[in-house]
Formats: sequence, C-alpha cells, structure tokens
Amino acid sequence: MRRRSILWAAAALSLLGAASSAVGDPPPRPSVHYTVSIDAAIEHLDARVCFDGRPPRRLGPGVDAAARALITATDDEGRPLRFEDGRIDLSGLGDDACMRYRLDLPAAARASRFAGHLGGEMVSSQGAWLWRDRAAVPRGGGTIRFETPPNVVVTTPWRVRRDGSQHLGTAAFRRPGFVAFGHRAPRVVERRGVRARLVRLGEGWTIGDDALEAWLGEAIDGIAAVQGRFPVDDLVVILVPTVGSGMGFGMVRRGGGYSAIYMVGRESTPEALRESWVTWHELSHLQLPALPQRDAWLYEGLATYYQEVIPARLGIQSREAAWGELVDGFARGARSRGTGDLGEDATSMMRTGGFQRVYWAGTAFALEADVTLRQRGSSLDDAIRRAAPRWRNDFDVWTSDRVCAAWDAPLDASVLRPLRDRFVTQRGFPATAALLRRLGVHERDGHVSLVPAELGPTRDGIMAARPSSP
Repeated sequence: MRRRSILWAAAALSLLGAASSAVGDPPPRPSVHYTVSIDAAIEHLDARVCFDGRPPRRLGPGVDAAARALITATDDEGRPLRFEDGRIDLSGLGDDACMRYRLDLPAAARASRFAGHLGGEMVSSQGAWLWRDRAAVPRGGGTIRFETPPNVVVTTPWRVRRDGSQHLGTAAFRRPGFVAFGHRAPRVVERRGVRARLVRLGEGWTIGDDALEAWLGEAIDGIAAVQGRFPVDDLVVILVPTVGSGMGFGMVRRGGGYSAIYMVGRESTPEALRESWVTWHELSHLQLPALPQRDAWLYEGLATYYQEVIPARLGIQSREAAWGELVDGFARGARSRGTGDLGEDATSMMRTGGFQRVYWAGTAFALEADVTLRQRGSSLDDAIRRAAPRWRNDFDVWTSDRVCAAWDAPLDASVLRPLRDRFVTQRGFPATAALLRRLGVHERDGHVSLVPAELGPTRDGIMAARPSSP
C-alpha cells in the first residue's frame, strides 16, 4: 500500500497578451487602476498606478521581502518618490494622481512562496509585484491592464471588463493567486460549466499539449460529477516543470479568481498524471468556499476523501485500493498526536506540523457524513450539489458551521452540524474501526478486502460512478 506525504505546504517551487475570463463590470466602481508593462525577456515590470480621489499614504508589496525588487519609484512626471521601510511614500501626491514604479521581476518572484523564474518564464503571486495600500483594500477593488510584446502572454485568474482591462476584486488584494508570465497562449478547455485555461511553462516536456488537455478534461469531468457541474465558472491551471515523472505538489488559490498550480515532471505520461492523487485533491478544494485556518480539517478532509473516491468512480483505481488508502490514512492520522481539539490543531497545523491528524480526521468526518446522509436517502455529493450555488464564484470566507448548516438546510433535521460539533471539539483521533466494519471494509496484514456487511450497499454506492452534466 503506497504511503503519501501530506506536507504539501512545505514544498518549495523551483522553476521557473493577458488571458482572462467572463466579460462583465462588477459594481462598485474600482478606485485604483494599474497599467503594467512587461519586457520581452520577462525581467522587468513597469507599472503606472492611478487613483480615484485621495491616494493612500504609502504603497508597498503584499509580500514584504519583495520590497528589495524595487528599481525606481516616481510621480507621473518622473520625480523620484521617497522609499523607506519597504514602502513608497505617496503623501505628497494630490487627488486623482498617478505614480510609477519599476521592479526586477525575478527578484520579486523569489520573495514569494510558491513562485519562481526559469528559462524566461515565471509564475508568481500577485502580491510580489502588484503593489498596493497595505493599510486598506481599495474601495471597489481596482483594474489592471497589461501591455506586453507579442512573444509574452500574461495569464491571470481575473475577469475581463468591457473595456479590455481586468477587474481586481477585493479578494485580489486580500489573498494570493497564481499569475503566469510566459511565451505561450493558454489552451482553453470548456466543459461541465467551467472555462479552464491551461498554461504549461518551460521547455523539454515529453508530454504534448493534446495529452495535457485530455488530462485536464478528465479531471474536470471527475470533479464535476460530485455536484453535476464543475464547482466554479473560470479556472487557471499552471503546470510547472520539475525533473522526472509524476506530480509532486499542487495548490489552489482564490486571489480574486480561481487558480491552481501543479509541479509536474517533464517526463510524465498521461497515466502518471491521471493516477496522481494530487490532481484530484487540489481541484476538490473548489467544492467548498474559502474557510479559515481553524476549519482546515474540513477543506483538507473533504479533498482527501474525494482524492480516493473520484479515481475509483472513474476506474482509475480499484474500489479496494481506494478503501485501502482511506484505511491506511486513518491509521496514520491516529498515530499523529494532536495537542488540542481538532479546531485547535487545525489552527496550529502549519506551526506544529500536525498535518496527518488534521487531514485524516477531516477525512473521517467526510466518510461519516457521507454514510449518515446515504442512510437518509441522500449523500455528501447531494449535500454539496444543493448548497454549492450559495458560494459558487463567491470569495467570502465561510465557516465549517455555516457550511454544515447549508448542507442541513434541505433535510428535515439537523444532521451534519451536530456531527461537525462533535468532531471539531474532539481531542484525539476519531474512532473509525466500527464504521469500517459496518461497511464491510476488512483490513488484515496491510491488505484490504470488501466483504458482505450491513452497510455493504452504502459502501459500494460511495465508489459507484456518477454521471456529470454536460
């Protein structure tokens, strides 16, 4: 049985015309406007920033370490602006003023986690180069327009406006997203309610664009089958090359739009990508809204549950293998001792390294929730499908309590909120052995078999294929 590390957040990425999404002008009126130019070598970024009304007192990067990437900062007439403590002083500018700054783009990228520059292409969080007022989010968000030479393409997760600029919602200033600076236009995959743009960075890949598009299409179909359509309307997927074969790391971000990054070996085959749990885990995060760190057990647990369920439904792995991974994960979670209740351990997870405890306790919640709902003639899939329109394309932060209340709303009783309350306040790993026995999931000497049992039909229904809507 394969062993998997859940220390994804500790991995470091070493790599490395604008492309946008649906047209529309969201209110209220944006109050800061960026025009960004990139040179042909993707080495320098020049930004002109114009403010509606009074400018902020200071402008700086969302990532403190990116301050060292600044080359120049001036007003719109070219007069230097003071730069101290990692911020540009704008106190001398009048109302409706503009200013300019120039950055060493690779240096800015190096300051950001999960970003890098290699071979003339780059992926980065916007916080490294989209300098902003750190004291407050701009009223109404902002707009951005890219000016690039013909051989440079900037792919962002932000929606395009009628005037051709892109809308920077308030989430673009609050949360990181992934932006690609490259030399290829993205491949567009439209199906199951989503417009996905696939960007492959770097050279030397053995897998072709058509095979990558087929991989993403199957991934979209598998995720969409949970709720009958893909969870969001627009998505950017960026593939970062690494050595060897397979997929070693992935991450989804919601910084004003939805973006996902995957570290993929240049020698990967289509089979290696579709068989990787990372494919399914990361995109499964989109089934839920943004949640606070205290509720990491829910968003990581749900994704870990579906990373096994979806490949079994698609025939990528056997049902026995899927149940075996769940059994093995529960055992590892039980061996990982927490220091508090589940909510407390989730809050401190990045500091303590208690990933196994948090992820697999959340997975145990997902399994128990699914079984409980199926005994009532429903399922976790159905609960997600009914509630998802409430948070689709919504960047607000929810809570696990609010999500479970939304799941309970169509039922004739409160089912998942009490289950959530029990799990989140529990110290120690939740018991799973009795439920697995009732499901007929039998483990002996590391081998899992499926045997007749009271909840055998429920067990088989969890892994049964479910069609997605076109």
